[in-house]
Amino acid sequence: MGILIKKSLVYSLITALLTCIYALIILFANRLFTDFDFSDSIFFHLLFFLLIAFAIGPLKAKIQGVIDNIFSKGKYDYQKTIKDVSRMIASVLNLDGIAKLLMDTVVNVMKVDYCGLFLCDLSESGCKHFAARGKYCNFVSSISMTGSDFLIQYVKREKQPIIRKKLLHRSGEPDIQDVLSDMERLYAQIVLPMIFEKRLNGFIVLGEKLSGDLFTPEDMDLFETLASQCALAVENAHSYKLIDDLNKNLEKKVKERTFALQEALSEKERTQEQLIRSESLAAIGQLVAGTAHELNNPLASVTSLVQSTIEDLSQLDDSKLLDQYLIDDLRFADKELGRAKSIVASLLGLSRQTQTYEEAVNLNSVIQDALRILYNQYKERDIEILENYDPDLPDVRGNFANLGQVAMNIIKNGIQAVEGKKGLISLTTRFDNDTKQVVFECEDNGPGISESHRQDIFKPFFTTKEVGKGTGLGLYICHEIIQKHGGKLILKHSDGQGARFVITLPVMEA
Repeated sequence: MGILIKKSLVYSLITALLTCIYALIILFANRLFTDFDFSDSIFFHLLFFLLIAFAIGPLKAKIQGVIDNIFSKGKYDYQKTIKDVSRMIASVLNLDGIAKLLMDTVVNVMKVDYCGLFLCDLSESGCKHFAARGKYCNFVSSISMTGSDFLIQYVKREKQPIIRKKLLHRSGEPDIQDVLSDMERLYAQIVLPMIFEKRLNGFIVLGEKLSGDLFTPEDMDLFETLASQCALAVENAHSYKLIDDLNKNLEKKVKERTFALQEALSEKERTQEQLIRSESLAAIGQLVAGTAHELNNPLASVTSLVQSTIEDLSQLDDSKLLDQYLIDDLRFADKELGRAKSIVASLLGLSRQTQTYEEAVNLNSVIQDALRILYNQYKERDIEILENYDPDLPDVRGNFANLGQVAMNIIKNGIQAVEGKKGLISLTTRFDNDTKQVVFECEDNGPGISESHRQDIFKPFFTTKEVGKGTGLGLYICHEIIQKHGGKLILKHSDGQGARFVITLPVMEA
C-alpha cells in the first residue's frame, strides 16, 4: 500500500508537470503564430495538438518506466526467472544439482533468509532433510519428518502451499496448532509441497523475506511453479538413478556370471584332467597288484627251496662241505627273497582298490610298507631315516591303501626336498591322550615352504616343482583322503629349516 501511494503521488505530480508544460507550449505558440492568418484555423490547432501529443506521449512513457524501475529496484523478473530455472532444473538429473539450483534461485534471487529442501523416501513414509541454505541451516540439518507428523499429513491432504500467517487465523481448528508447531520447528513461513502425479516427492521450506515485505500473489505463483518443476526434476532424478543402478547391477551380474562360467570351465578341465590321471593311476595300481600277486608264488617257491637247501647243507659233516661260503650266500639270498616278499606284500596292501573305510589300520604298518616301496629312491642317497614309532599305537578306522598313499606321498616329498644335501627325515607316531587321536609327523631338513606358498599347498594343481616333475595333485589328494577319514593334515612350522607335516586321525573305537 505504501508503494502504491508513493507511485500514485509521483504520477499525479508528473501529470500536473506535463499539463503545465503543455499549457506553456500553447501560450508560446499563440504568441508566436498570432500574426499569421492560418493561426485562427481549426486545422492548425488540430495539427499542433497532434504534434504535441506525439512528443508528450513517449516522454510520459519514458518517465513512467524510470519511476517503475526506481520503485521496483531489487525485484526480480518473474517470467525470466521461471523460464531459466525451469529449463535448468529439467536438464539436471541428480538430486544434489537440483538442490543447489533451487537454493541459489530462492535465496539469491528471491531474497529470503532461509530455504530448506526435504525429500520423501520411495515408500512415502516420511521426509528427510536433504539441503538448506541461509539462516537456520545448522538447526534443521538433523530433522526428519515421519508420516505420522501433522505437517506431512496436512500437506498430503491439502496438496497446496501452506502459509503460516494464514494458519494463525485458523489456530482454533483441529490439528492446525500441531501443524503450526511443526512449521515452527522447521523455521518455516511457507511450506511448498512437491507433488508429482498425486504423490508427494518432498517439500520446500521458506523463511521470511530479507526486506521484511510480505509474499505477494506473484511470489506465490512463482513458488508454486518452482515446486512443480522441482517435483518433476526429483522424479526424473529418481528414475535416472534407478536406471543407472540397474545398468551397473546388470554389468556386475554379467561380469559375475562370466567369471562363474570361466571358473566352471576351468574346473571342468581340471576335473577331466584329474579323472584321466585317476584312471591312469587306477590302471597302474591294478597292473602292480596283478604283477605283485604273480610274483608272490614263484618267490615263495624259491624261498622254500633255498631254505631247504640251507638246512640240508647245514646237516652235512664239515669234511664233506665243499665251500663254507656257499651257505652264507644262500642265507643272503634267502634274506633278499624275504625282503622281496615284503615289498610285494606292501604293494598288494597299498594297491587294493577298495572303498571301505571301516577296517582297522595300524599306522606304523602303513608307514613301514611305504618305506619298503620307496627304499630304491633313497638307498643310494645321503639320507638318514629316523623312525620313532609308538609300539602301543592304537588302530584307526579307515582304508589301508588310501592311508598308504598319503604316507608314500608325504615321505616322497621329504626325500625330494633334501636332494643334493645330507638329508634327514624324521618319522614319528604317537598317541595324543588329550584329543584321543593318533598323530603322524614327517619332518625334513630341506629348504622348507615359504610363507607365500603355505596357504596354497593343499589346492589342486598347485606345485613349486619344475615343469614335468610335479602335477600339484599329491598334497591335495592326501588332504582329501585324510578329511574322509575324519582327520586333519596340517603344515606346521618346523623347529629347524625344513617342512613339518602333521597328520591326526581319530582312534578306532572298541
